[in-house]
Amino acid sequence: MTDIFICYSSKNRDDADRLFGRLRHEGWSVWMDTHLLAGAKWRKEIQKQLAEARCVVALWSAAAEESDYVMDEAEDARKRNILVPALIESMPLPYGFRGVQTSSLVGWKGEEDHAGLLGLLAALRSRLGGKSGKSAPKLSGATPAAPVQPAAPPTPTEPAAPRALAPGQTFRDQLKVGGEGPLMVVIPAGRFVMGSPPDEPERSDDEGPQHEVRIAKPFAMGVYAVTFDEYDRFCDSTKRERPEDQGWGRANRPVINVSWDDAQAYCTWLSEQTARPYWLPSESDWEYACRAGTTTPFHFGARITTEQANFDGNYTYNGSAKGEYRQKTLPVGSFPANAFGLHDMHGNVWEWCQDSWHSDYDGAPKDGSAWESGKGVSRVLRGGSWYYYPGYCRAAFRRYFEPGFRLNHFGFRVCCSSPIE
Repeated sequence: MTDIFICYSSKNRDDADRLFGRLRHEGWSVWMDTHLLAGAKWRKEIQKQLAEARCVVALWSAAAEESDYVMDEAEDARKRNILVPALIESMPLPYGFRGVQTSSLVGWKGEEDHAGLLGLLAALRSRLGGKSGKSAPKLSGATPAAPVQPAAPPTPTEPAAPRALAPGQTFRDQLKVGGEGPLMVVIPAGRFVMGSPPDEPERSDDEGPQHEVRIAKPFAMGVYAVTFDEYDRFCDSTKRERPEDQGWGRANRPVINVSWDDAQAYCTWLSEQTARPYWLPSESDWEYACRAGTTTPFHFGARITTEQANFDGNYTYNGSAKGEYRQKTLPVGSFPANAFGLHDMHGNVWEWCQDSWHSDYDGAPKDGSAWESGKGVSRVLRGGSWYYYPGYCRAAFRRYFEPGFRLNHFGFRVCCSSPIE
């Protein structure tokens, strides 16, 4: 059985060869039609390899969309839920495949730290496990990043010895007061283009100019937004008043009615409890992690539905259909994770970032650090929420409020350092 079948147009042979070598370097077994033996009945051999593949990587291009063979192979993989597509040139996703999470290899020439490549590799690891198709080793306190189920109330366990973690693996830190901190996933180092292109629907001027940001070191980010269970433990420990849940329930729903100041206090407490620094993500860290190697408005494509995220479904975006307006938050993990293993990056609750508000990216840091200089006191939020329009859920959309402001669609997730392999 082959781990990966590469589906591509012959006009994109160079791209396919480049990816073939990179995937083989990861240790997976990879097949493409150049491996047909002389005299082999190519149709039967391709059908056999396709049927036995554990995963199919389709390389989307205009030529691929015109190829009946490519589209048939991709459709077969989609029906079997083993399709992992990647764009190799800028274009709309083929009709019928717009709901499939897609990485972007546009412009990739073999760089190890290309964000789209990292996203694709993370998606493949979540399906295939580690090198050579073997599951990644389970470390103490660590589990594979995806699929991840909604968080359950943690129970006290013995502290685990520090172990090296690879990108895509998850862990929880032990708390001095008992129990565990948020579930964290290791995000790989890489680079990406931050902001939105001028032709993105509903784009705002504050989303530009687009600029490349390099994330030099891996870091860890919460798989979910911080939950009521996690935040209530902090409140009880510090004798702080618990925030209102609007009658929607607490447990594994994202905490709401929290300000930027509240989020900072939680990070400080969590750092003290775990002896590991925790902080709010910078805007660039947040967008890099949200996109997970994609360049579309959402990490799952150019459109959004209420089956993919929690927002006001009375409104549409870029030709999408209307959907449900739930009028409240949903438990974390209600929607599939992106290629980096992060759930609910679009919708549900706005997420506070560390940065001060700036009206555009002129002078913005290009190293992933938070941008805190300037005269304004307002702080940035990202991701949209249950209460807002779908266009506000875009990866590039930005919003701001004063740091003491609380609303029932404001929440946050945390970042931390991590022992990384």
